[in-house]
Amino acid sequence: MAEELLREAIDRFNAKVAENHELAKELEGVSKLIQVELEGDDWYHFKLENGAVNALNKGGVENPDIRIITSADTLRRLWSRELRVMKALVTKKLQVKGSMEDLLRLKQFF
Repeated sequence: MAEELLREAIDRFNAKVAENHELAKELEGVSKLIQVELEGDDWYHFKLENGAVNALNKGGVENPDIRIITSADTLRRLWSRELRVMKALVTKKLQVKGSMEDLLRLKQFF
């Protein structure tokens, strides 16, 4: 379930960048490695490069630029908009680690 949600989020993000020329320009030249750490052993990673995410990969990586730490249930609730990102962050159901600039870019996924 979580893998499917992450793939949908990537597809939605890529479509958003394709439609929004300002966003595409903002992400030009940006290269970030993002790791999603779900409770248990389900970890995934993907690379944002020049405004596109090409693939979701299973497993972790060394030294990701951004780490997203949550549960599969919280991910599902965020995706369905049952839970707002800010509330998830404040209640620590969602933790995001990275630079402030990277975190602001990440909001495009939600």
